[in-house]
Amino acid sequence: MSEKAPVYSHNPYHTTKFPLLVLDVRNQHCIPENEGFQVFHWHDEVQFVSVLKGSVHVKIYDEEFDLQEQDCIFINRTALHQITGREGCHYHSYIIPAKMLAFFSGSIMEQNDVEPITNHPVFTHYYLYANVPANHQVLHQISILDQLYFQDDKYEHHEYRISIQLSKVWLEFLSLLPEMKESVPSKSYERIRTLISTIHTNYNQSISIQDIADTAHISKTECLRCFQKYIQDSPYQYLMKYRLHMSTSLLATTEMSVTDIAFKVGFHSTSSYIKYFRLFYKMTPNQYRCGPSPASAKKCSPSKTTA
Repeated sequence: MSEKAPVYSHNPYHTTKFPLLVLDVRNQHCIPENEGFQVFHWHDEVQFVSVLKGSVHVKIYDEEFDLQEQDCIFINRTALHQITGREGCHYHSYIIPAKMLAFFSGSIMEQNDVEPITNHPVFTHYYLYANVPANHQVLHQISILDQLYFQDDKYEHHEYRISIQLSKVWLEFLSLLPEMKESVPSKSYERIRTLISTIHTNYNQSISIQDIADTAHISKTECLRCFQKYIQDSPYQYLMKYRLHMSTSLLATTEMSVTDIAFKVGFHSTSSYIKYFRLFYKMTPNQYRCGPSPASAKKCSPSKTTA
């Protein structure tokens, strides 16, 4: 097992010349696909989630709430969170490296206007409800960002226009925030991030609750308490769900057999994998693979072993 688990959900564009990642989520389908979709995760970027239609359920550590159409939320870097869209919902998620907001490394903007927020140890999120007049300006700037990013015909200097609009969103957002005072990092937040990261990194290996607890230097009992408080699952239940979640991507995007997938994600037998899959998804792995989406249909073959 790895002694130090990395940040789980990475931005594939982080090292590119334009490192903004934008997720378009409709009816619980995410474009582009993202490893943090609908599971507990965190990342090194800040995030704005804007609800265009329907409602979205958000959980940040042990706090849960719903966002409605036209609402938005800011989620700070490293905050453990999960976003689940309701049936028929549509939302956009902007995952933004702090360096895009600071203009350049070492700038006075980075020092005064970015790092005090993005590096704050206990400032995890900020609601931007549409029915609060004070939020209207930043929500308006986010709607303009939506229009720019998703327009069919891209204007010249498209990336530059997006960068300017991101700065406008951030500037309006800053005007809403109270002064950020220094604060001691929350040990409980750091602890649950370590525990979850251990599972995300080692899910396909044989791993015990004691192994998970050891990475955070806590007892097995304290590990169970942390999971119950923040996840409402035991470590073992979360591990099983995460293995199943990772298997769905393989079912949808590869030609691997159900047996090969079962062992690849950490199950010790095909029958055990199918049992848990049916319990959680109310269908078999092959039924999931042959689902209604075109991508799934291409992977469905009558010659495959039924599972």
